[in-house]
Amino acid sequence: MAYVDGAVDTLSMDVNTGGNPAGGPAPVVVELTAAEAASGATKAVAAPPDGQPTMIYFPPGATDGVMLNVDLPWVDPATGTASTRTVPVLIRVLPAGAFPGYGPPPGFPPGGPPPGFAAPARSRFSTRTRILAVAAGMVLLSAILLAPSVFGASDTETTGGTTTTSTTTATLPTEEAAAVATPLDPVAFQASLDAADKELAAGVNTLRAATTPRAVAGAADALAETARTQESALSALTAPAAASTAHGDLVSALSALADELSSVSGAAEGRSVCTGGSAAAALGRADAATDLRTAIAALAASDPAAKYRFGSFVPAVAKDQNRRKPNATYLTRITGGSGQLKVDNGNAVDTVVKLVKVGAKKPTVAVYIRGNKKVTTGRIKDGTYQVYLASGVDWDGKRFTRDCAFSKFDDSLKFTTTSRQYTIWELSLKEVFGGNASSSDVDPDEFPA
Repeated sequence: MAYVDGAVDTLSMDVNTGGNPAGGPAPVVVELTAAEAASGATKAVAAPPDGQPTMIYFPPGATDGVMLNVDLPWVDPATGTASTRTVPVLIRVLPAGAFPGYGPPPGFPPGGPPPGFAAPARSRFSTRTRILAVAAGMVLLSAILLAPSVFGASDTETTGGTTTTSTTTATLPTEEAAAVATPLDPVAFQASLDAADKELAAGVNTLRAATTPRAVAGAADALAETARTQESALSALTAPAAASTAHGDLVSALSALADELSSVSGAAEGRSVCTGGSAAAALGRADAATDLRTAIAALAASDPAAKYRFGSFVPAVAKDQNRRKPNATYLTRITGGSGQLKVDNGNAVDTVVKLVKVGAKKPTVAVYIRGNKKVTTGRIKDGTYQVYLASGVDWDGKRFTRDCAFSKFDDSLKFTTTSRQYTIWELSLKEVFGGNASSSDVDPDEFPA
């Protein structure tokens, strides 16, 4: 990659076997001492056709006699049109002790170069001027990286005195790229913040809407991925100077939020959080959310004129709720029979008992029983029923939001009525040694609504 006045251009290199077609452009000869060839060196050359000084870096391992065709950025002075111009670059490695100069490379016949070869013109810069031009070229002109075999994707073969080298173009480190990047203006920076905020807000809304532990875990994982994506997108920006420090803190805080969301997903899988509401509340109380709010406040204060806005998606700090229904509250009840069901909830947690007729999807009876309480349900219609149990903490009106569990009795209950008798079933929800009823866990997504 080459960085020219803040822009990025791709440089391509083709292998040249060392010849020079008649009438073709004269190669630029770059001379390296043996030490420079071994350790790597940066050289300034006067690139044709106008002698524009260009920095070319030769990594360790440069070989004498290798010629490369390098596409250099070039602007036509007559039309101002930007394009590239292919310049042959011939590497000369001088014997130890020799001082770099101009002249034909080793191996050229006595009496001068072959037809078509022309040594580059002496630079019009003085020694002092040339040094200054080299320094300026590092930032303002172009930086070309020529990568020989030591850079990995390279093959070198020598046949009949001719050296052929395949090279790849190395990229400048991220820090150097950032050094020449132009900071965004406040309007453009705010637009990027708005785009990230919108994506994250959509993910938080999806998390809040989740109604089962599995849905919560999936939404938390998706939101964590969104946070990492937006962290990457924002970190690639060059913020306005006034917001630079706060911008870096914001990016770090988003990374911590993504990690926290992974913890929320694990809590949902363990069913300590069971709905999106409880998951969002837990996220809002997390240290990662606190750090994010701090970073957002610092960003807003970094430029009083811009007043940067971000973070509408961050859940507010909220305490866990502990909502409960009165004991023996019916959530669903269809009557019409004489059967009775007596339930003793000997456990400390509140439980909803549902009677679902075999073959049906909706419960005929659903009753709320507080921990350590009893209830008797009557007027149950005849039929065979499966008994489902949901227990937990904080009833939001439809389900428990925390510490939830779902199960069913393995045996069904049959209610029958005659002119002289009807069925009464008694259930104890507390596990006891020697009990005569077994139960099995139920997938929350399969639990009857």
